[in-house]
Amino acid sequence: MNMDKVFSKLRRYNRGNYVQLVFCLTFAILLITSFAATMYSKTVQTVLPLGGDSRKQVNLIFAVALIGCLMFSVYAAGLFFKYKSRETGVFLALGASKRILAKAFYKELGKILLACSLVGILVGNITSFLIWQLFRLLVIDTSQMVYRFSPMGTAIGVVFSLVVGLFVLGLAYLFMKRSNLMDILNEQRKNEPIQEVTKTYGLVGLVMVVAGLLLGYVVPMLSAAWFKFNLPAIWGMTYLLSVVGIYRILTYLISHHERGRRPQSYYKKIIPFSMMKFQGKQTVRNMCVMALLVLASLFALFYVPMNSVSFWSIDDNPIDFSLPFPASIELMNQGDIESLAAEHGVAVTDYQEVYFAKLLGSGVERDWTDDGQLIEDYQEKSRYSEFISASDYQQATGEELKVPQGKYYILAGGPEGFWYKFDDLDKVTNPVTNQSFDLTFAGDKQSSALHRFGTDRYVLNDADFAQIVGERIPAEHQLKQLMFNVEETEAAQAFAQDVFQRFVDQSPAEMARINPFDDYKFEQAKAANEHYGDDIPIELDADNPDLRDNWKYYPNIKIIMKQNFLRDMAVYFLLFVYVAIICLAAVGIIGYTRSITIGINNKQLFDDLTKLGANKRYIRKTIHSQLTKIFVFPMVIGVIVVLLYTLLIFWGNDRVLTPEELKSYAIDMGLVVVVSIYVYAVYRASLKKLLKIVYQ
Repeated sequence: MNMDKVFSKLRRYNRGNYVQLVFCLTFAILLITSFAATMYSKTVQTVLPLGGDSRKQVNLIFAVALIGCLMFSVYAAGLFFKYKSRETGVFLALGASKRILAKAFYKELGKILLACSLVGILVGNITSFLIWQLFRLLVIDTSQMVYRFSPMGTAIGVVFSLVVGLFVLGLAYLFMKRSNLMDILNEQRKNEPIQEVTKTYGLVGLVMVVAGLLLGYVVPMLSAAWFKFNLPAIWGMTYLLSVVGIYRILTYLISHHERGRRPQSYYKKIIPFSMMKFQGKQTVRNMCVMALLVLASLFALFYVPMNSVSFWSIDDNPIDFSLPFPASIELMNQGDIESLAAEHGVAVTDYQEVYFAKLLGSGVERDWTDDGQLIEDYQEKSRYSEFISASDYQQATGEELKVPQGKYYILAGGPEGFWYKFDDLDKVTNPVTNQSFDLTFAGDKQSSALHRFGTDRYVLNDADFAQIVGERIPAEHQLKQLMFNVEETEAAQAFAQDVFQRFVDQSPAEMARINPFDDYKFEQAKAANEHYGDDIPIELDADNPDLRDNWKYYPNIKIIMKQNFLRDMAVYFLLFVYVAIICLAAVGIIGYTRSITIGINNKQLFDDLTKLGANKRYIRKTIHSQLTKIFVFPMVIGVIVVLLYTLLIFWGNDRVLTPEELKSYAIDMGLVVVVSIYVYAVYRASLKKLLKIVYQ
């Protein structure tokens, strides 16, 4: 009988150990392949704007996914080698050649890796297709959401399987390279004891966790706002303080055990405490990784609820249709709208036409120098902004806004940003008469129906508006906005799509401008014979996905905006759920592996305790005590840190917690419960397996 046949018989005898390794490797390759196939499909790439923050976030979580899958693949391989250590030692003790043994072992691993790779890549692509079809069936199904096969996704799956194979074979090489027979035989008995630490050690760890979050997130904002200084990118390394703090807290929880006022309880728990302490370094490392993975998975799941605030603001807008265009262009009118509505059997209500005056406003251009200093360049004539009188504003919205003379209100769609302040405007110039007028900031009106993304809009006192604009401002310096609602019917969706299609098709070339384009800056650059950087035409095609984020005159149609938001969020949710699954799978594998290692390393000890009179109830209680620490501590720490960080993000948006943000936070808490149930299920499976190892 040759070595291959011997290994074949061992595979049948230890089928469970091989199944565990094959499952973990195949599952890791499957997840990465399906994630990459989905992420790099043309459909998803269309949703992710090139160079945008969303694409950067998705790339970041993909990196987390790669690390997570690689991590639990390595952990699974490490546990498999622990099982194989005794077999290898026995072969060496019987006189088997290490060279022949290593050759057979590598051959066996090669077959396993090849099979796992092929199955993982194939099933990964099939899984991506099935999930996408289910996604279309349950979430959103439009002509733009057709599944498209991604060769890039398959290529990434192949590369990842090669990397996993190299890591596993590298571990196998190190495993077989050891020449000391006793090292191999005693592999299962290796311990890394941890020294007991004081309460101060744990308290410092807690302070470091909080300090890392504050230094990494809050301090850069305060530095920019208070000291006008931009901290370098390396400052982000301060987040590592939180990682060190988590390690210190876990070390304290594992090693610290005081007799206290109830010494009887202390002595009852001394055996499980000592067992945990003698393997403390291994356990703390595993628990720290688990805590970080729980944190990453929850943060991925929190993405959609966190961004749902925007959806609720869209839904709260009282205006269903808002179509802006230059008043000098005859684009659409009430007759066109009502005629189109009649074709679809839709009733149009609350129709009105609102006019804004386009005036030159002052502003401040801000930028960072190479050494991090803030530059603020005030310009008396900065760019065109849009103005409306308080009475016209009330007529258009039904809201009374009292604006004191000499002041203005800004129509804002969110909190004040660092690059743009609400009170930057202090002077307005009529571009026809060239007369200038001083104004001061009175306040901001949030989430107004007249707010327009990418354009500064202000409400003036009636007397001020009449004085600044004059008797009549030409159409070239006015913006017209059609606003109306429709009754909710099944035909409203088709009507909205038709309005959007006609609005885009009828828009002339002079409206094909991106959001940052400004006529005044364009005229100044042209007069100076210079190139204007924002003079970039945009393709006016209703199927062009760039219109929504970049077109200066993009219409605000509630039905379409909600549909686009749901489509984008659904795609993001799908991608982030992938990452959460990968991270939680890693948590499960690592926790399960650590649990089995406890059983393998301490089986002799449990046998000795049984011989000394310990009953099954005491053994179970001892095991339960250790597993509870392994699963509960990382879960609790990860949850607390991610919830605290989420609160910081909400606070950093506008320095207050809005009702929408609190609603989002409540959803986050529900997701924490779901993840907790999953971790509990893994704990129960680990407990069952560990008891089986101890009692066999």
